This record gives sequence, C-alpha cells and structure tokens, in this order.
Amino acid sequence: MLFDAATEQVASKDELRAGTDVPAWYIDQIASTNTFYTSLNHNGQYVASKHVVGHRATHDGFWRPEVDDGVAVFHRKEDTKSTLKHLVFRRPSGLTPSEANDLLDRRCYRALRNLADQQEIHAVEHRNTTVYVHSWPSLRDAQLSQRETDQPTDVSPVDTDEEGYLYRDELLATFLSVAVSEIQSIPPERAAALVLRQFEGDSFDALERRLRRNHSFREALDYEPEDVPDGTSLWRAFDDLHPDELRDCLQSMCGDLLADHDHAGEFVVIDGTHIAAWANTREEIDDGEVEGASWGKHEGKFYGYKVYIVVDVAAELPVAITMETGSRNDCAAFEPLIEEFDERYDTDDLQAALADAGFDSQGNREFTQEKLNCPLLTAINPRRSAPLKAIRDEIKELFKNHGDEIDSPYDALERLPQEQLSEYGVEVGSVEETYIFQAIKERMHRHLRAGVERVFSRLKSFTGLDRVRARKENNVETHVVLSAVALVATSLTAKRQGKPGLIRSPSRLI
Repeated sequence: MLFDAATEQVASKDELRAGTDVPAWYIDQIASTNTFYTSLNHNGQYVASKHVVGHRATHDGFWRPEVDDGVAVFHRKEDTKSTLKHLVFRRPSGLTPSEANDLLDRRCYRALRNLADQQEIHAVEHRNTTVYVHSWPSLRDAQLSQRETDQPTDVSPVDTDEEGYLYRDELLATFLSVAVSEIQSIPPERAAALVLRQFEGDSFDALERRLRRNHSFREALDYEPEDVPDGTSLWRAFDDLHPDELRDCLQSMCGDLLADHDHAGEFVVIDGTHIAAWANTREEIDDGEVEGASWGKHEGKFYGYKVYIVVDVAAELPVAITMETGSRNDCAAFEPLIEEFDERYDTDDLQAALADAGFDSQGNREFTQEKLNCPLLTAINPRRSAPLKAIRDEIKELFKNHGDEIDSPYDALERLPQEQLSEYGVEVGSVEETYIFQAIKERMHRHLRAGVERVFSRLKSFTGLDRVRARKENNVETHVVLSAVALVATSLTAKRQGKPGLIRSPSRLI
C-alpha cells in the first residue's frame, strides 16, 4: 500500500513516488481506481482515499484540504465532468462558468461548454452571462426564476455587519406590545410564546422547557418560573387562538413599518405557494383524511394546502395572507385575498398590483380595478389563446433586443413592428387589443415581483411556514398566519431597536 489513509488524509503523487522505483504511470493508474480520488484542481496531482472524502465532504459534496500549493479540491462525484453536471442539476439557480471556477478552483469554461455541446446540460444567456441549467425545460425555468431572485431588485442590500443582532426576548416584547390590544381569545403572553415557537420548531412540551430554562424569555413574558404554562396548556392556547386576531396583529405591525417607507403602498405583489399536509401514513393521504387538504399542482403534484400572500414591494412585508385547499385554482383564490387586503389597508396610493400568469384573467383585472382602484399587471398566460401567445412572444423579443432603451410603454410601441391588430388574430375593440399595452407595462415592472419570492423564502426558512405540525384545518391556518406574524414581528423589532439594516434579516435573530 503506497498511501495509508489512516495517517495521511491527502498526498501528492510526487510524495507517493518519493524513495521508490514506482513509475509515474503506475501512480496515475492506481489513483484512478475506485479506492482513490484525484484532486479536481492542480492538474489532479493530489490523491485522497474515497473513504476520507466521503466522510469529510460538506453537504455540497466538496472536501478542500490545505496542501503545499494552497487548497486541493475533491468531490464525491470524483471527476470534473460528473461534478459539474451534478452542480448544474442540483443548484437551485444553475451554474455560471465563474461560479464553477470558484467552486472547483480551476478553469471550467471548456468543460461546461463540452457538456452543453453533448446535450447533457443546457446553456442559456441570462443577464449578459452564460448560465448552465438542467436539461429538462420545467426545471430549467425554475432555476432561471430562482436566479432572478438571487439578486436585489431596486436597492443594494444594507450592510448588516455593523447592525449586530436581534434577540428573541426583544421580539417577544415587541409582539406582546401589539398583542395586548389585539388578542382576546387567549392570554397575549401565550400568543407571544407561540410566535417564538415558529422560529424554533419546538413541540409544545419543548416550548415549555425552553421557557422554564430561559430567564430572559420569562422576563419578557412576565412569567415567574411557576407561572410557565405546561405543554398541554400551550397546545390549548394554539387550538383556541383565532387566525383573524393574528391578522389584526399583522395589520397593526405592518402599518407601523410601512409608515417609514417613502414608496410603501405604491406597488404590491400577489403570489401563492404550497405547503404539504401533516399525515402519518400514505393511506391517510390516499383517502384524503387530512381536514382541508387535497391534491393540487404547484411546481409538481402535492397533497396539502395553498398559501396566498400580498407583499408590499417597498418594504418586502407580507401584509395579507390567506390559506386554501391544495386543489384551489389561483384565480378562484384571488378575490378573497384582495378583499382581505382591501379591508385592512389604505390603498389610495396604490399604483399597480403585480402577479404571475396564474392570476391572468379579465375578471381579476376588473375586480382589482373595482376594489383597489389600480390596474392588475399579470404576465400573459399563453394557454388562454393563440393571439395572446403571439403578443407575448412579440413583447418578449422586443425587450430582449431593446430593453435598455425602453423608459415608457410608448417607447416600446414605437419599436414594435407597425402591423395591423388583425395579424395578431384579434379584432379592434376586443379585450385582447389592450394586452399589447398591458404586456409592455408588465414587462417594465416585472423586476418588482422578485421580492415576493424572497418573502416566501424567509417564511419557509426562518418561521416554519412549510413545517406544519397540525391536522385540523383551523390550526393549519393559525400556523400559516403565525409564520407571517413572526416574520413581521422581527422587522418591527429591528425598527424599534434602531437597527434598520436588519428589517429584512431574520437570520440575525438569536
């Protein structure tokens, strides 16, 4: 054995040959066996055992030990081609050559191009760079959509390093100051404890233990050790808490936060996502035994519920939230959501509501104009008619070629081929005629829709939106609204603590 993995984690091929008569070709041969991996960088001059790489690799499959020449890069997929294909398929936003160079610590331009030429991955031009994405069109579109939300839209992110952190006891005090006047169904301090649970993902018994052990939490809730409710009492509080009272808290906190934004209330985005039902067995799902849940389609087939939110673009806050069964159509869920938003907020300054193609209907536009007194700008759903598909393709090509030159819808109209509407297959005066102008306005405002995906990401990553541990429909709705309340409570805490850079940073809550 030339290399003892128990004592040496990584070695160069020159070190393996030192003091022996073993030829270089033989070292290359044994390094290519299943027992060993060669490094992806440094021309493959470093060797490590498969066992060591498998046990020391991070969640993304990489292991990067320090060597004489800097850092050697190993991956569980072993060779460059397999590693790059794995990254392209698994990364939510695909892979650019520069990102690949950073990950593998070597030039990857040619390797990625060869994979694309062999049709093993797909290459697409996106924002003046080549992005390599999944070969399946549905997954490819999802990756490009995710890449859109990876970047800020209108303003650069605030540097949070100087802002420090937010503390959970501060958040409890912030929410409690609002809940005292809004929560009637249960004691407000128990509602605050339930907000804390959204961040921790605790069982109710674990929440009880957390409150008993943490004196700062008890102080924020004004509990003596003997006053801390047991797990059963906390569950009963969760069961008794009314979702509309939580919406009252959400409205109060959002109103406080929006008051300080110059452009708050000018644009909102409507969107939906899905969450899975909590079921113990496959039979329960097949028999539809979970109350309020049903089979639906959203980024694939799922069994559970759909959550719809209205997000204020300037503040990136979920200002309204509703829940429907999984089979609910987006258009059918639109009106209850808009009514919820309209009842709770002043919409006098609203310039437009934005939504994706799932909400594209004339009825939704008319309802929005009637309720909110503003247009609804949706992406065109090409499945509705061939003329709409022709218009969408024309507008898409227009913005691809002249997007940087378009400052108003009229700039776009001047650059469109001056063809008769009849060539689009529509008649003058028909509903479709207005889609040309609407489609241009929607394309000009599309970047504003990116914020809603970041809000969903925060709700799922930090406040447990998709970690439902309740089976009654009313309790699931309570969980959903609690997620939005917890996120907004974090933002309000940042404002009240004089840390505006943390308003959109729940990751800084400790």
